[in-house]
Amino acid sequence: MSAFVKFLLQVTTLISLGFSIASPGVVEGCSICASLSPTLCDEMAAADLAVVAEYIGTPEVDPGITDPEAYKSSFRIRNIFKGSDEIDDSLSVKVLFFPSESAKSGDQYLIHGNWIDNDDQTAMEIRWTTPIAMSDEAIAYLNRMRSLPEDEPQRLIEAMAYLESDDPMLRRDAFDEFGKAPYELLEQLKPVLDKQTLIAKIDNPETESNIRKLCYTLLTICGTPQELPFLTSKIKQEQKQASDSLPAIIACYLSIAGVEGLPLIENVFLMQEGSDHERRAGDAITALRFHGQEASIIKRERISDVFLRMLQRPTLGARVLSDLARWENWSAVDQVVAMFINADGDGLWVREPAIRYLLACPTESAKKQIPKLEALDPLAVRNGRRFALPFAMGPRNIGVENQMVNASQAERTETPRVGNAEPATDTPVGSRSARLARR
Repeated sequence: MSAFVKFLLQVTTLISLGFSIASPGVVEGCSICASLSPTLCDEMAAADLAVVAEYIGTPEVDPGITDPEAYKSSFRIRNIFKGSDEIDDSLSVKVLFFPSESAKSGDQYLIHGNWIDNDDQTAMEIRWTTPIAMSDEAIAYLNRMRSLPEDEPQRLIEAMAYLESDDPMLRRDAFDEFGKAPYELLEQLKPVLDKQTLIAKIDNPETESNIRKLCYTLLTICGTPQELPFLTSKIKQEQKQASDSLPAIIACYLSIAGVEGLPLIENVFLMQEGSDHERRAGDAITALRFHGQEASIIKRERISDVFLRMLQRPTLGARVLSDLARWENWSAVDQVVAMFINADGDGLWVREPAIRYLLACPTESAKKQIPKLEALDPLAVRNGRRFALPFAMGPRNIGVENQMVNASQAERTETPRVGNAEPATDTPVGSRSARLARR
């Protein structure tokens, strides 16, 4: 039994002995280890029906038959997770399904269903979704998780034990449970976190990338100054070859080093020129954004100061204008106007985020600049109005992740233009079906 699993079992024991923590009322997920897709429980909540059904078989159909119904596989309901007041286990489940070579009669699958109008719209019928293979362990996991409140640490404790499951679907789902949890909820795990176990997991080359990021995130909660040499060495490694753990490493380092750690991050990741440093700078922005919006170790004003200095490099500074607006920092009006006016070539894309900042700004000086800039580039201003930022946003009353995703989507979908070469975003997307296909 690995040290990590032993640690998880110790945590579970503490919980079972009555360890309890008050739960928060916030629902935004932590931005550092954000979930890649909805969890099994999320997808069940979105469906009208959910059943565990036993595979019976797939018919052999003569060539030339075009009726889709003839090709549907048959399943027998064994357990109704959702919708027991609408259906019973006598209902026949038939769905288009292409079983793998290893599939056999009696295998268990999770199948969601939704009520829709039939073809002639005279009655309602069930449309079943693609079945998801479920082991006994997966069924027990889903039964347990759907019984737990979303806003209690007990849910994360239960998910922890599955981060090393032999079932890749359960490992991914357990990670996504952490990814959608707000940072305030993760912080409540501090009394039961063991930093040495987390460090060992980080250093294990066999640890999956997402689990490593999660371990860094948990280390932000339980780490001490003793871990600073370890984290500094990781930052130096990232200078040579950046990994997708970099945002979590930087966030963890700053959580322990505090404001004194800002100069190192600024010098190493934000002041370097060249295309090789663009991604590293983006990762540093993600970590700083986390500290400005979700964590409370460093005052937001100090993060804003770093972002304001980034405006000297427009292609980086444009990426933090939505954060400055969200935090109601309107001290950059003159710099943003200059950014708009001086943009050219491949940097023309910075005009859209610049105008959105100015449109959100409530000051008269910003409002007076809009007509002048519109005369210079009406397309940029039109796009800015189309994807305007919310005005006067408070520190905790908005969904950070939703705004980040919406802003990046807006920038990607604006009217194409010559030289509008904005860097791609790293926002994770994908449905469970896509995830299963990747496996």
